[in-house]
Amino acid sequence: MAGDPTIIFSFFAGLLSFLSPCMLPVIPAFIAHMAGTNLDNDFNRKKVFLTALMFVLGFSIIFGTIGVLLNSFLESASTQILHYLSMVAGAVIIFFGAHLTDIINIPKLEREHKLGLENKLGSGYIPSILLGGAFAVGWTPCVGPILGSVFALASATPGSAFVLLTAYSIGIGTPFLMIGAFPKRFREYILQHQASVSKTRKLFGYVMILLGVLIATQNLSLIASFDVLEMVLG
Repeated sequence: MAGDPTIIFSFFAGLLSFLSPCMLPVIPAFIAHMAGTNLDNDFNRKKVFLTALMFVLGFSIIFGTIGVLLNSFLESASTQILHYLSMVAGAVIIFFGAHLTDIINIPKLEREHKLGLENKLGSGYIPSILLGGAFAVGWTPCVGPILGSVFALASATPGSAFVLLTAYSIGIGTPFLMIGAFPKRFREYILQHQASVSKTRKLFGYVMILLGVLIATQNLSLIASFDVLEMVLG
């Protein structure tokens, strides 16, 4: 299970979601606000890290709950329904993959989106958990192409939805924790490597297209073997 390619895909999908152009510039300031501090001055590193941890916990709870609900629904779905779900899910993943590779361009999928709850909830650990939960829902327009693909993948793989969304949560949560541990240094490093981030996103888009084709044709099992490489390299 740990080496399942779909789990690995979901984890890296989480990492790339964090690196979305509409998200990266605002996250460090957001974390600092929730910790009640300013990253430009001296700050309590432990408090910033714990704030980030609570924020990650908040959206992980939401994604985990969605995974459980999807598992429960898919367990009772018939083979015919799952067949159609696979075709639809594959088409969705191909579509989003084409967007990431710039084959098609939909600006609305990359727009900056703000929760608008920061000032209402204030700072602290409990508000950070609540904001993390709101983040799971409210920021989806920003990370839509990648998160939508993970949802589609979860819908096409009965019994794996919870695991896939948990892997996604770990993927997107890891950079948040890195910011919590090294707020200024981590942000500066990422901003200095934006060109590499852009290339990685595009490469991941092609991986999504391939994955979408395998799901739509119900050949997802090929990705766990070298057969898919033989088909590509032919």
